[in-house]
Amino acid sequence: MKVYRLEIDGLRAISVIAVILYHAEFTVAGHTLLRGGYIGVDVFFVISGFLISQILLTEIEATGRIDFLKFYARRARRILPALFAVIFATIPFAYYLLLPSELLDYANSIGSTLLFGSNIYFYFTAAQYGEPNTLLKPFLHTWSLSVEEQFYIGFPLLLLITRRYLKSRFLPCVLLVASLSFVLCVVTVRYDQQQAFYSPLTRTWELLAGTLLAYHQVRRGRTRPRPLLAAAGLVLVVGSLILFRKDTVHPGVLTVIPVIGTCLVLAFAGHQDAVGRLLASRPAVLTGLVSYSLYLWHYPIFAFWRLTNLNFDNVDKFLAIAATALVAAVSFVVIEKPLRHTRRSRALWTTLSSSVVTITAAVLSAIYMDGFPYRLNEVYPPLAQASEARLESTFLSLNNNIQAGKPVIFIIGDSHARNWSIALKNYIDTDRYQVVALSYLNCMVEIKNDIVRAPSRASIYDKYCIPFEKFINDKSLLSRTKAIFLTSFRPFEYTVNPFRFELLSWMKSHSDNARIFVFGNYFQLDQSHWCLGLMLQRKSDASICLREATYPPANQPLAQLPFYPSDLAFTYVDIVKLHCDYDKEKCLTSSRGVPFITDWNHMTAEFLISLIGDILEKRTADLRSDGLLDFLVPPRARQAERTASSQPNDGSTSSPSP
Repeated sequence: MKVYRLEIDGLRAISVIAVILYHAEFTVAGHTLLRGGYIGVDVFFVISGFLISQILLTEIEATGRIDFLKFYARRARRILPALFAVIFATIPFAYYLLLPSELLDYANSIGSTLLFGSNIYFYFTAAQYGEPNTLLKPFLHTWSLSVEEQFYIGFPLLLLITRRYLKSRFLPCVLLVASLSFVLCVVTVRYDQQQAFYSPLTRTWELLAGTLLAYHQVRRGRTRPRPLLAAAGLVLVVGSLILFRKDTVHPGVLTVIPVIGTCLVLAFAGHQDAVGRLLASRPAVLTGLVSYSLYLWHYPIFAFWRLTNLNFDNVDKFLAIAATALVAAVSFVVIEKPLRHTRRSRALWTTLSSSVVTITAAVLSAIYMDGFPYRLNEVYPPLAQASEARLESTFLSLNNNIQAGKPVIFIIGDSHARNWSIALKNYIDTDRYQVVALSYLNCMVEIKNDIVRAPSRASIYDKYCIPFEKFINDKSLLSRTKAIFLTSFRPFEYTVNPFRFELLSWMKSHSDNARIFVFGNYFQLDQSHWCLGLMLQRKSDASICLREATYPPANQPLAQLPFYPSDLAFTYVDIVKLHCDYDKEKCLTSSRGVPFITDWNHMTAEFLISLIGDILEKRTADLRSDGLLDFLVPPRARQAERTASSQPNDGSTSSPSP
């Protein structure tokens, strides 16, 4: 007969509280609290493996079989009602708050959750767990639910076969599988940490750790409580939560610590010792009982709160946790507990089936309608969207028809190079200069033996890396290069692509004494918010994005920034200072209906054309003294040249066309 153990719910409470605090990211004196809170999920895995294995092994010992239908029905009752409630509750928020691309991701994540494959989906969509952008994915946390359910799809059958036909070898078999999973985890995490994190194959050993403990207890009965071992286990768990960091290699060898700690608590904690009394205390047990609902609700609540709040501070985090606790308690009392134990099976399965159909229809509608992009029309007119898309599509054709003999201007950079190149080419005298525009976006650039190698990190970036490597190594282009424009995200701060200034030096050494110009960035939001998202949520124009911009600071001491190239001669073009001297009231926010940014940092091509034109007209003297007007032509002068070239020469004669 199964005995209910209060201390297990207490252990669940520690786990779920740790996970919630980790995702909340409370900060005190600049330090984030409980940076190892993600270990709470590993504790859950061990508990789950222990409890489920105990049920199945007890059934096998008593009957020699497993009632698979009953087992999966129990899992469905346990998991689906509360999960469906969270999905239904978040759909309206997703529709009104998420951008089309975000709504598509949301729909796909729900669809993969229904199939218990969200861990696979998030792995293949490069969701780097714990990074700021993943905090806005409402269903990212379902990856762990999918790992568990993938494990339980085949585990009961394998358990039955092993226990029935390999009875004397059951323990060695489980140990072998657990060992193989652990070795695979340790090996995989070295070359692909995200795969190790999301894969059920690299997590199986944690669940099987609970299985081994359950097997021992089913066969020999529960070991008598040992307070010191239980206390040691709790110390290992809590110590891991406190001491592990985001940069701790996980899952991996160190993950053994909280797994062993959990096993020690499960094996040796008793209701009469200190650890048992602590874990069996009423607050801990109540929290543990509601732990599944708390886990399900907290991430969507945090995600949507962050989306609508630009300053998600400690007060907001506390309020979000309070809201989570309230909603989870109601969900537990009204949905999870009643439906889990209801005797009205037909009504339950009818409700669950209709829920699946309804959610599937909503998911397919969002995918078919491409995230309902018409929702943006009010804040970003369709004609402006089409105009910007047309401009941006021209980047890859900028280098067509390279002409020999002309002096060259190189425009290079990361993802920022696309729109900068499109805009700058509007103001370069292409009769005098040949423009070569290149992006090293996701190219692994290395200079060796006087040759630049730039293989792409993935095939989708070949369209940038192949032409980059081709043109950057063309010595005939380099030898007649007069200017190099660097258009990079936060050029003196950005830790990715640190080769950029070494590359500039190398290019200059092969050029015709080229001038180097480094362009600064315009106003940017924090990484968690997109300009279009703010415009959609607030039904506002792009001025909301400018007001909330957190970068760049005025009068930033460039020479003190980590990547400032003190050994390179270059001219820094501070576009914010030149345009509006950091006075946001005077700064442009859009051009022809196109906002200055649509994400959080990339300027739109249409806006850049207007911005550069404005600076060229108003700050001619400054640009001339910097030497930039040797390469760029102000709009009025450019227009005058075009008008003059289109007029017939005085005294010219014409002959009739043949």
